[in-house]
Amino acid sequence: MNLRDLAYAVSLAADGHFRRAAERCNVSQPTLSAQIAKLEDELGVQLFERGPRGATPTLSGRALLHQAGIVLDEVERLRELARAAHDPLVGPFQLGVIPTAGPYLMPRLLPLLRANWPALKLHLREDRTDALIERLRAGSLDAAILSLPIDADDLRTEPLMEESMLLALPADHALAGTLRIRHEALTDAPVMLLEDGHCLRDQTMAFCRSTGLGARSDVQAASLETLRQMVMAGIGLALVPALATEPPFGLGPMAVYRRFEDPQPRRTLVLAWRRSFPRGDALRGLAKALAGALLPPAPLGVL
Repeated sequence: MNLRDLAYAVSLAADGHFRRAAERCNVSQPTLSAQIAKLEDELGVQLFERGPRGATPTLSGRALLHQAGIVLDEVERLRELARAAHDPLVGPFQLGVIPTAGPYLMPRLLPLLRANWPALKLHLREDRTDALIERLRAGSLDAAILSLPIDADDLRTEPLMEESMLLALPADHALAGTLRIRHEALTDAPVMLLEDGHCLRDQTMAFCRSTGLGARSDVQAASLETLRQMVMAGIGLALVPALATEPPFGLGPMAVYRRFEDPQPRRTLVLAWRRSFPRGDALRGLAKALAGALLPPAPLGVL
């Protein structure tokens, strides 16, 4: 038994006709027919019923042909892993991204990845920072887009972009027409937070502590978009990354975004991977290319 004969049989099962299967496998019809007959002899099972109109898998053959397809898929997976050992940007690539960055970054990054690394088969995983770091350590992710700071000495990072954090407030708020928001102007207007586990929550709380602002912990959102909806509903104010205010995000007449006076809150997004990753130089080059695509335009509705 060999992989070539399995491929012949799987092709015949898909086409149902010896001639078409032979053309697909780039062999002569007698060769394909003989090799499948040899495979049936070796297995001791008739895989196909032959007839004038073609070949149909037998009842016993269906299960065997299904398993043959699995074997061939796994062999191709093995080849892809071997290619990825030489170049991690060929074949399957498991990329994690935090939920407060993924929806706003990936529409800009995916065209770049498709254009420059067409052999890359990208699989995205969106999750919170701690979960992504654990997946990186376990090897189920190749790299992840995270926000600093990261408490993980076993990871390497390469900067992607630094972005401002803007104040989101209802369009009819008294400060909506202000050019720059003074910190002391918000002492009586606590800032709403995301739920525990979001790095944006920690960054918002750190900024509030450093500037004397209040953080409203009694009202929390599960996602950044939910937080935005709460702002538009007039429930409170929130800190929002600048990327999340660019079209098509942030559209609508019910919320505006304003910068703070210095010191302005900011966050740094990085590409992170294991220090033990064998081709870290390739990921460093990938990060530099992605960083070049992330020079942000002016956010929507910001004075």
